[in-house]
Amino acid sequence: MHLKPAFALIAVVVLTLGIASTIAQEKGPKKGGSKKSGPPGLVKPAMRDTLKLNVYADNWFMLYINGELVAVDSIRFLPHNVVSVDILPQYPMTIAVMARDNADPKTGMEYANTQLGDGGFILKLGDGTVTDEAWKVHVISSGPVDRDTNNPHVEDRPLPEDWYAVDFDDSSWQQASTYTQERVDPKQPYFEHDFNGAKFIWSDDLDLDNTVLFRRVVQTPPDGTERPDFSGLNDTVPAGRPKGGRPK
Repeated sequence: MHLKPAFALIAVVVLTLGIASTIAQEKGPKKGGSKKSGPPGLVKPAMRDTLKLNVYADNWFMLYINGELVAVDSIRFLPHNVVSVDILPQYPMTIAVMARDNADPKTGMEYANTQLGDGGFILKLGDGTVTDEAWKVHVISSGPVDRDTNNPHVEDRPLPEDWYAVDFDDSSWQQASTYTQERVDPKQPYFEHDFNGAKFIWSDDLDLDNTVLFRRVVQTPPDGTERPDFSGLNDTVPAGRPKGGRPK
């Protein structure tokens, strides 16, 4: 007569453990993607797998990662702004940037051809990647030649084909020059974002070189964190899915 409550208690405990196990399985892994909504065999990246990318350019930029365009400054000249986006990292990571000071394409001068301008570019990625002297730079347009503001004109160089591609050979490019924050004089949006550890970079002539290209290959995450490899997601065939099946 006294055993019935004990058996009932055991049944409740077993049922509770079964429910907890089922909930844990449905939640999926806590790190490195999620299987919650994906088909068997396919781990989909989640937002926790992304990194924050902060970029400030004087005045404009476009940025590629591993040959794909991921960010373009929406403001060509003023006001100065910071572009902040989330990216899904893949290593090795090839970062390629075109940066441009707002100079007249014929004279190289600013503000109705009344003065010289200056450039500046800085970047920080959530894995610790920053702009510094390890980056490569190539000048595309500079002027006014010889600082001649009475008869200003520019010197243009051809844009290298596929300069943003992973397999592009930048061995002939120069090392980027770094500049102090005081020299570049960034405006307010810069101070509202994380650029700790990053340096302003440009060519060796911040005033006259108006359009430049940058490249940097990041072999492994600088912060040492091991991250999942989500490359080739479109080429992955989920296990158990029939040909032509609908995604779940």
